[in-house]
Amino acid sequence: MDDPITYLSFWDVDLSNFPIGTVKKRHLSQTEARSKINSARTAGKLVCVARDDLGAPYCEREREQHEQLCAALRNHVDVDVRLNDFFGRSCANPLGLAQVGEQADLLVVDCAYALDEGASVDAARMGVADSAESFAAAKEKARRRGREALRVKIAPDSISFYVFEQLGG
Repeated sequence: MDDPITYLSFWDVDLSNFPIGTVKKRHLSQTEARSKINSARTAGKLVCVARDDLGAPYCEREREQHEQLCAALRNHVDVDVRLNDFFGRSCANPLGLAQVGEQADLLVVDCAYALDEGASVDAARMGVADSAESFAAAKEKARRRGREALRVKIAPDSISFYVFEQLGG
């Protein structure tokens, strides 16, 4: 019997990923997940998918989040997944590509975030406009300050793995 395809998603699932019938969700240990990912990659059956179009210019934040989780997986779980794994020959692999079935499962990586201890917040000035500033300029300034000041990072001990598999035929 051929090795099943393992679709890998960060955070997301979609109802279209699941067949009609019974689907089982299991939690995997880091060791089990590492083995599953490495086996699928070796067999050429690992397909990484994403909800967002990671190749689109307007998805910069989503790309950054994927890169952060890839780095956390490499540094803390010893799983080698890279951003380019989420791209096919001509585009980013969409989440809808993943179809759980008899010969395919969906492995979802989840995590939590913590405030970056190195980030500083000037709450008194964030979003407060000088009298000469226009509202739009103040809003843009607050947005930039907020993004710079409220940086979050992945909490490595929160990384979890879940696999969705079809039961029966």
